[in-house]
Amino acid sequence: MLSPSDTVRLLYVDDEPDFAATAAALLERENDRFRVETAPNAEDALERLAESPVDCIVSDYDMPGRDGIEFLEAVRKEYPDLPLILFTGKGSEEVASDAISAGVTDYMQKEGGTDQYTLLANRVQNVVAAKQSATEAKRRRHRLEQILKTVPSCVVQLDRDGQFVFANQRAVDVLGLSQSAVKDRAYNDPKWDIRDLDGNPIPDAELPFRQVLETGQPLADARHTIHWPDGTEKVLSVNGAPLFDGDGAVESVVCTLTDITDKRDRKRDLQETERRLQLALEASETGVWEWNYETDKVVLSDTLERLLGFEPGGFDGTLSAVFDLIHPEDSHEVREQIERAVETDSIYDGEFRVIDVDGNVRWGSVRGQPLSDDDRTLMVGVHHDITEQRERERDLRRAERRLEAILENTTTPMFMKDDDGQYIFVNHGYREMTGLTDAEIVGRTDFELFPEETAETAWTNDRAVLHTGEPLEVEERIVIDGEAQQYLSTKVPIYDTGERSDPDTPVAVFGIASDITDIREQERELQRERDRLAEFASVVSHDLRSPLSAAQGRLKLTRTTGDESHLAGIETALDRMERIIDDVLLLARQGRDIKEPEPVSLRDAVADAWEMVSQDAGDGTLGFADTVGRGVTITADRPRLLQLLENLLRNSVEHGSTSCSTGVDDSAEHGSVEPRSQDQTDVDHGATSSQTKPEDTANGKCVTITIGTAEDGFYVADDGPGVPGAKRGTLFEAGYSTDDDGTGFGLAIVDRIAEAHGWSVDVSESADGGARFEITGVEFE
Repeated sequence: MLSPSDTVRLLYVDDEPDFAATAAALLERENDRFRVETAPNAEDALERLAESPVDCIVSDYDMPGRDGIEFLEAVRKEYPDLPLILFTGKGSEEVASDAISAGVTDYMQKEGGTDQYTLLANRVQNVVAAKQSATEAKRRRHRLEQILKTVPSCVVQLDRDGQFVFANQRAVDVLGLSQSAVKDRAYNDPKWDIRDLDGNPIPDAELPFRQVLETGQPLADARHTIHWPDGTEKVLSVNGAPLFDGDGAVESVVCTLTDITDKRDRKRDLQETERRLQLALEASETGVWEWNYETDKVVLSDTLERLLGFEPGGFDGTLSAVFDLIHPEDSHEVREQIERAVETDSIYDGEFRVIDVDGNVRWGSVRGQPLSDDDRTLMVGVHHDITEQRERERDLRRAERRLEAILENTTTPMFMKDDDGQYIFVNHGYREMTGLTDAEIVGRTDFELFPEETAETAWTNDRAVLHTGEPLEVEERIVIDGEAQQYLSTKVPIYDTGERSDPDTPVAVFGIASDITDIREQERELQRERDRLAEFASVVSHDLRSPLSAAQGRLKLTRTTGDESHLAGIETALDRMERIIDDVLLLARQGRDIKEPEPVSLRDAVADAWEMVSQDAGDGTLGFADTVGRGVTITADRPRLLQLLENLLRNSVEHGSTSCSTGVDDSAEHGSVEPRSQDQTDVDHGATSSQTKPEDTANGKCVTITIGTAEDGFYVADDGPGVPGAKRGTLFEAGYSTDDDGTGFGLAIVDRIAEAHGWSVDVSESADGGARFEITGVEFE
C-alpha cells in the first residue's frame, strides 16, 4: 500500500504535447501525490529514465519512431519490474495481445471526458502499490533466507510437488544428507519411510506438507519419524507455514524440523527459545518481554530492565506493574490495543512513553505476538528504546516550524526552484508580489507565469547559480499584470531539497527578491536633477556672460566719457539678465511632479494665457478651432498649464509677427482644425488693443494663432515662418533661441511642464507653413 506521504513519480509519454500536458495536470489533480513529467516520444522517455528513476510509466501506443509496444520492449530490457500502463486510442485486440505479450502492466483505452483520468489515476496507484509490495516481499524473502541460513533451527522449503528447494545447514545435518542429496528428494520419498509415533505409515494426504498445501493454513508440532540413510530412526517435530504467490495461491511450504529423538522432555524450552530468537531478530534484538495470560506474570530481559532503570532481575511484577510504568496519557490506549491483540490473536505494534525508575520519560517502540502451546498461552515481544529518535524528530519539527514562520511572515519575496526551473516553494511575500496562490505557482516555471523576456532572464541567472555553485546577486525586471517592477535578487545554490540531494551538484536555487523599483526611480530622478543643475549652471554661466559684459562695457564708457546715453544700454542688459534669471528659476520649478491636477476648460485657459501675452508681447491674432469651441475640458495643474500656454503663444507672436495689433478671433469651423476659415467671427476676450486682421496691416505681418484639439491632446499652430527641420531637434533645449533678444528658455519650460504632467510635446509644420506645437497624452474629462 502507498503511504499518504509517498510521492509517485510518473512519466507520461505521448507525441501530442497539448494532450500530454492536459493529462499530466488532470492526473496531478486526481492525486496530489503524483508528480508527472512528460516526454514526446520513446527516445526522450528512455533518456529521461536513464537520468532519474520513476515509479510508473503511462505511454501512448501510436507515436512516431518507436510505437508503444516497441517502447515497452525497450523498457523491459533495462527495467523489467517497472510498471508501464499502455493508455492508447487504438483499442484493437491485436494491440492488447501484443502489449500483454511484451509484459505490459496494465492496458487502458482512451475515451472522451475527464472521468477516464480518475480510472487511470487508480490504475497507476494500484500498479505502483503492487510493485512496491512485490519489492518489499522480495526483500523480506531474501532477508528471511539469510536469517534462516544462520538460525540454529532446521528450516526447509518445498514446492507444490513436495520437492525440496531449500534446506539450511542445520536441516541437512538433521536429515543426514548433503545439500545436493536433499534437493534431489521429495518430502514423501519412500526412502524416508515416514511413520507416526506408533510406527504406522502416514498416508500422503495426512503428511504435514500436504496438509499445509491443501488447507493454506499453518501447522504446528506435527510429529513423525523418518529413517536416515544409515537406517537410524529420528523423531521430528514439524511446523509448517504456506507461502503465497501474487494471486493468493500457495506457492510453497516452509517447514521447521526439530529433532526431538532424545529431547522430548525439553520440547517446551526449545520452542520458547526458537520463538524468542525469531522475534528478537525481527526487532533488532533490543529488550525482550514475556507475558503469561494465565498467571499475569511479566518477565523482562536484562536489557529491558536496564532501559527501565531496574537492576538485572529487579523487576518482579504483573501486567498492572508494567502499566504503572507507562505514561498516564498513553496507558489507556496501550491497554486497549493489547486487549484487542489478545482477543483477535493478532500482533500488537505501537509506540508509547514510559516513566523509568528515576522519573525520566522515555519513548519505546513495542511489538508483541500472542503464542500458545499445550500448556500455556503467552504474548512475547520486543521493546526498542526510541527516545533519542523522538527527540531528534521533535527538534526537527520545532526547527521546521520556526523556519516556516520566518519564511511565511517576512514580507520579502522568497522562492525555491529545482534544476528544471519548476517552483518548489514560495512564501507569502512572493504570493503577494505575483498575486498568485501556491497551487498556481508550485510545479510551474517562470515561462508559464511571466512574459518570455522576464522568464528568460530569470532562467539564465538560475542556470548560472546551478552551473557554478556560487551565489549570485543580480537585478531582475519582472512584469506582473503589465506593470514592470525592478528587483534585486539574491540566489544561492541548494544541494538538498528534502526530496532530492546531491553533495556535489546543486539540485535547486533559493532566492530572495527585494523590490528596488522606488530606489531606482529615485536614483533616476536624482540623476535628472543633477543633469538639470548642470544644465542650469552651464546656461547661466554662458547666457549671463554676454549681457553682463555689455553692461560692464557701457558702465566703463559712461565713466570715461561722461556720456549718459550709455545708461540705456546698461538698463537693457540688466533687463535681459533679469529675464534670464526668472526663466531659469521657472524652468527649475517645472521639473517637479504635478500634485493636484483638476478639470480645466482648455478654452478658458487659452484665453487667460492670451490675456497675459497680449499685454507685453508682439502682435498677433488668436483663433479657436471648432473642437475647442464646443467646450473641451482636460485634467491638468491649471497654473502650470497657463505657463505652458503663455510660452507657446508668446513664442508664436515673437517669432511670427513683424507689426500688428493683438486680438482674439473666435473660430467656428466645422470639422477642420486649421487653417482658419473665412467664416470666423471675432470675439474680444480682454485684448488690450483693437483687433486687426492681417490684411489691415500695411507694413508688417500679423501672425495668426489657432488652438485646436487632436486625437489625444491639443495643438498651438501659427502661420509664421515655422521651424526648419534641422533645428527641431534642439528647439526644446534650455538656452536655445533664434531671437537675439530671447532668453532661450520658453520652449524648454513648455517641455518641462508637459513632462511633469506625463504629456509629450512635439513640433511640426502647420497647414499654413508655420509652426505647430502638439501636446499629446492628455486626459480629457
